[in-house]
Amino acid sequence: MDRVDDTRAHLEESSTATARTAGGAAGTAGAGSTGGAGIGVQARTEAFRIASGRWQPIALLAAVVVQIPPMLWASQDAVIAYNGLRARSGLSTAYVTMALGIIVATQGYRYRTADLTFLVVPHRHRVVVAQALVVGAVGVALSAVLFAGWLAVGVLRHGAAGMRLDQPGRLLVAYAVVALTVAAAAALGVGLGTILRGSSVALLTLIGAGAFELAFDGARFHGPATAVLGVLAWPTSELEGTSLVAAVGWGGLALGGALLAVRRDLAT
Repeated sequence: MDRVDDTRAHLEESSTATARTAGGAAGTAGAGSTGGAGIGVQARTEAFRIASGRWQPIALLAAVVVQIPPMLWASQDAVIAYNGLRARSGLSTAYVTMALGIIVATQGYRYRTADLTFLVVPHRHRVVVAQALVVGAVGVALSAVLFAGWLAVGVLRHGAAGMRLDQPGRLLVAYAVVALTVAAAAALGVGLGTILRGSSVALLTLIGAGAFELAFDGARFHGPATAVLGVLAWPTSELEGTSLVAAVGWGGLALGGALLAVRRDLAT
């Protein structure tokens, strides 16, 4: 119970900080400004909440640490090392980012601090956009660290040619696919969390959707929960384009639905 109270107090402090920043910005803009905190202010607030949270930084650090042993000691040839770049840097990161998006979107409803946030930011869509941007940025940065780490280890073991450093365009495309998929996972997590307003419900919905999708050929690797698998579980030298389109599409649909949901709740 003390932990819940401490977390609620922390979130209220974050929202109050947003209010003060917004108030200063409004004062600078003049008395006629009624837009509240902008996306930039809200994004900084969401980043602060993640960085100062109880478990979020630990979970993100763990996502990197668990890959260090296989990164250092796995025995592979050059082809396997290169073809594993996309999966190793992006697959687990995408699902961690998706879960982080759900938690970030729902914590205000869980601890009853959403009302204060929405009083400060009357245009609620700014909160959703800021959350998606921050969670997406965290996921993309995490995948970049892992991609660079696996690439560096591969170069040390197999040389620059073995890891295609002589073909930088292929490496850039490989990472761009990872970054796009991770960003789409962030949008899906934030969108689903905002629509359902409960982390447990959202996570169970994704798990149920994943089980359904894996059971049917038509939905497998193209639904909201498994499209990420269809993109990132394949070798780096291959790309399932329909799964990539599905992953981006589901992320966009979830985020669009969230924007409509919060707009509908606005007082007139």
